[in-house]
Amino acid sequence: MANGSQVRSTGRAVVIGRAVIAGALLGLGVGCAGGLDVLGLGADDAEIVAVARSMADGGDLPGAHAEYERLLAEHPGSVGVAVGQAYLQMLGDDLAGADATLAAALPSAGDAAGAIHLRRALLALRWGGRLDDVRDHAEESGLPAGALLAAEVYLVDLEHERAAALLRDASDAPGAVGQVAAAYLDMMDSGDLHLGELADATALWALGERQNACEAAESPLIELTSEHPDRDALLLLWAGRAVTSGLPAVARRLVDMMSGPPVGQAWRLQATDAMVLLSEGKASAALGKFASLRQAVASGDVPADGLADALATACAISKDADTAMKLVQGVESAAAAKCLLRWGDAAAAIGVAPDGPLRSFLEGM
Repeated sequence: MANGSQVRSTGRAVVIGRAVIAGALLGLGVGCAGGLDVLGLGADDAEIVAVARSMADGGDLPGAHAEYERLLAEHPGSVGVAVGQAYLQMLGDDLAGADATLAAALPSAGDAAGAIHLRRALLALRWGGRLDDVRDHAEESGLPAGALLAAEVYLVDLEHERAAALLRDASDAPGAVGQVAAAYLDMMDSGDLHLGELADATALWALGERQNACEAAESPLIELTSEHPDRDALLLLWAGRAVTSGLPAVARRLVDMMSGPPVGQAWRLQATDAMVLLSEGKASAALGKFASLRQAVASGDVPADGLADALATACAISKDADTAMKLVQGVESAAAAKCLLRWGDAAAAIGVAPDGPLRSFLEGM
């Protein structure tokens, strides 16, 4: 639900950037057209893994895994094979195996060594409780995205000077990485103590410490002056984060502090409020608010894709299967399908899953 293009200093760019970085770096090699080129790999590697990637794209993950196992034996020096296999191992929660596969690929990685180190950093992040490994692999990558990730660890450790140096390096990078780094620097260099504290909280959020991040953000948000131009945008951003992190009371306090929705974000405020109601056990009121938002899509006042995302998010925090089904009725998205699968309704999940690997996987269950 975040829009990183609006106000950089609110940290929304950090939300977008984290999704871009994690998706691009962990997903390359499986179902990501051109991904191997980003790794600096040649056409030979792309040809070697073509069949395995096609199988993964089609949802045949067991078949793709077997194919990568065969390729590893035939092409032990192929970084493309190692990256693809590690990604599948990660999907299967074999994080130790994925890390070992990537580590074994380093001696022959050449120019792709930095990207391998960065993947190992992200695996350590997914592992949990391994921030030293995250920081070390990220820095060793020598890549702007690695500098950004390492800087986030330094921010959490309150080593602000080291974090700032890395962020300045990363801020020159094009695209999401540079935007995210610049957003952090904006908060840290603002001269506003409370925005500086929000930078630390944002790093906690980016590193997966969701509840701790929201709790850390609440006090500086309360202390922000009402004249701050981004105050309402920040309150709305963190209210959404809090409610999806199991902290509806924090979310309610932040929503109640707002003077009004940011320009063009009235629908987001209503959707966030509906999620808070849902978390408070007031399912009927929440469904009513979402019904109003559905009706407003036709008028153009509510973006259809944004509402679909909000509904899938609400489904994920719903307290009962019946409410979850009602929330995503008519919503076609991978997120909605995963939510329904979590509630044990595979048939309904197939019905809302868009064409692609997830639908193929569900149909093969």
